[in-house]
Amino acid sequence: MAGDGVDVKLDKWDLKEGYDKFAFMESMVTSDNIDKVLVICDKGYQEKANANKGGVGTEKILITPEVLQNVEQTKVIPIVSERDENGKEYMPNFIKSRIYIDLSNSDSFEENYEKLIRLLYNAPLYRKPSLGKKPVFLDEEKMNNYRSSNMLRQLTKATETNPQRLKSLAIGFSEVFLEELEQLKIEYEEIKTNEIDDVITDRINSSLPLRDNYLEIVKVLIENDRVESDWFINLYEKMYSFTEFKGSGNYNELQFDQYKFLVHEMYIYTIGLLVKYEKFPIVHELLSSEYLLDSVYRNNGATFETFRFHLPSLEIRNERLGMRKISFHAHLLMERINTRFLTKPELIDCDLLLFYLSSLIIQGSYKWFPITYIYREYGARQIRCLVKLKSKRVAAKSISLFGASSIEEMKERISNYKHDSDYRYRNHHYPVPSLHVHIKPDEIAINP
Repeated sequence: MAGDGVDVKLDKWDLKEGYDKFAFMESMVTSDNIDKVLVICDKGYQEKANANKGGVGTEKILITPEVLQNVEQTKVIPIVSERDENGKEYMPNFIKSRIYIDLSNSDSFEENYEKLIRLLYNAPLYRKPSLGKKPVFLDEEKMNNYRSSNMLRQLTKATETNPQRLKSLAIGFSEVFLEELEQLKIEYEEIKTNEIDDVITDRINSSLPLRDNYLEIVKVLIENDRVESDWFINLYEKMYSFTEFKGSGNYNELQFDQYKFLVHEMYIYTIGLLVKYEKFPIVHELLSSEYLLDSVYRNNGATFETFRFHLPSLEIRNERLGMRKISFHAHLLMERINTRFLTKPELIDCDLLLFYLSSLIIQGSYKWFPITYIYREYGARQIRCLVKLKSKRVAAKSISLFGASSIEEMKERISNYKHDSDYRYRNHHYPVPSLHVHIKPDEIAINP
């Protein structure tokens, strides 16, 4: 530490014969000339502190709530330097509740040591952004999603009383859903007087009740085996019209980003739920279908990859607020997770699966980019539906997911899959993992 410019007081250096050791120890805690007190926690220190032995016991007595109540809460910092055989840190009882810095692991030592030095110099890596304006949506009426909620109640009730009505009720829901989406529109005048990223983010936040009503409908239809690909295709074709300007007058191209975010998010959840319930033929139909969009700019049919948008307004927000996120878009997706439908790992896996399938099903250079892969934990389990292809039984019912007619054809498609090993965010260390990380062609159908 001295090498990093930190003036350290240590009893071995500063406590001489004839000094009052109690006064010395207490001054370390109470003196205004001492900025931080580092408590180095290893096995020996924990045992002595808990047993009130020697100088360590004296420190325990000195560093008590009564003494600490008059000093800054951040003055006493535990440093974990050793762990037991089960990986549990050695922490004395008297400071067990405090957040510590971990220097016990050689793999993370440099990173955490930098954190300690930054703490000592009061120069944290992450700083709280400046306070922004009051969110625009707080000044508006709360989104009215009564009609879609009512349609959801009717559809749920029909599962018990009249399942034959589910198809017509689902169509009715999609019509109401599209009408309620109108409430998310942004007028040009609104972004002239507010930061555009504030307005976009507020509308995205307001869309949650509508999104969850839609996902509840999807879940009910799947669980009652009434799900049809045409219902999804028709809905997404119509939703796309919200992502473009239609009409006359002034507009900003970014004022539709809230709809682009929602379409992208809903599509990932939709595929994730269908995969979760092993509705593979429906998944393939959605991914291989041509979407006839109500679009000013697109005259021809589009593939599912069209529903993965680039959102400049969220990049603006990331920069303006100093959030330092690799992708603020992905960050919002993670913040909005509803585990009733998908867990975080399931959503991330689905995003990756869409990337793999875009390459396997659609010919062309443009691919679905899995923006959430950066939130995949190091060493996370492989994608479940791909790992399970080792089972011959599972592989046989999964061939439709890959647009194949036999296990051999599926193996050939996966074998021909090509992956750029450096495919990644420009500002991120780790690339998108290859499909072959999850399943190798020669492993398919090797088990019963």
